[in-house]
Amino acid sequence: MNILITGGMGVNGAVTARLMVRDGLRPVLLDNREDFSLMQDIKRNVDCVIGDICVPVFLTQVVTDYKIDHIAHLAALMPEPAEANPRLGVRVGAEGTVNVLEVARSKKIKRVVFTSSKAVYGEINGAEGPPDYKPVREDYRKIPADLYGSIKVCSEELGRYYRETYGIEFIALRFVSIYGPGKEARHGPLSFYGQLIEKAREGAKWVIPEGGDQKNDAVYVGDVGRSVYLALKAPAPGVWTFNIGTGKAVTPRDFLNAAAKLFPAHRIELGPGPSKLGRSKQSYCIFDITASREHLGYEPAYSVEEGVRDYVATMDRLGR
Repeated sequence: MNILITGGMGVNGAVTARLMVRDGLRPVLLDNREDFSLMQDIKRNVDCVIGDICVPVFLTQVVTDYKIDHIAHLAALMPEPAEANPRLGVRVGAEGTVNVLEVARSKKIKRVVFTSSKAVYGEINGAEGPPDYKPVREDYRKIPADLYGSIKVCSEELGRYYRETYGIEFIALRFVSIYGPGKEARHGPLSFYGQLIEKAREGAKWVIPEGGDQKNDAVYVGDVGRSVYLALKAPAPGVWTFNIGTGKAVTPRDFLNAAAKLFPAHRIELGPGPSKLGRSKQSYCIFDITASREHLGYEPAYSVEEGVRDYVATMDRLGR
């Protein structure tokens, strides 16, 4: 396979590329800036192209030059920047997706894997009172609560149209809360679990009055990368949207306990009870991952403890 990863130098892109390199592949990473901070160990084993996904001629040239036959479309503007600049959010998200799909159509790309989000579902399990935590399936209603989720829904629908009209194997992966090296620095408030790990590692004082018992499904970036890679390789599935998570509920207390085993002198105080973890909308849930198991062969490989250990080891290896 000749694989192009859009947003390839980002948190998810770097991990996905690393898995491919380990299998002897040389993926092409497209990003709008050069930043090897998350991939120093593999930068000689990938091809990096810097440019704008919203420029169709540029994207077509990259696909042509590198003889691309599979695309992992990870590029997006995160929720807060998208809310601050809606035109740019839509341009990068929706227009960027159209450009990927158009080049896939014209160049006969075999498959496009799109990274979506639980944001497509919006307020999951109700905003009032504790959620019932019935596992969320792919047919759960889609009522996005922010622009980011709306863009993801739009992109999925564009992919569905190109799949049904032009036969492109478009696959959308919807992720629960993701944690992993680099998210705390790049995504700020969206990386609560990463903040817990990194502040424990730093020995920083942090008092969190409440929220230690808030249940949620959280997936380690290592499993995110594996799911993308599996979706690129799997036999053509009959369905095209997949929830990617762990299928289990965890709490911030679980993350802090796992970090405490590595950093027993941490200075974090975490209060009990539920919390919105700094978010403005209620989006806690547990994903039903039956479809991704059956059609993609996906199975989460990281428990909370394993994810925290790998997180810290990766940060140490990258010198961060």
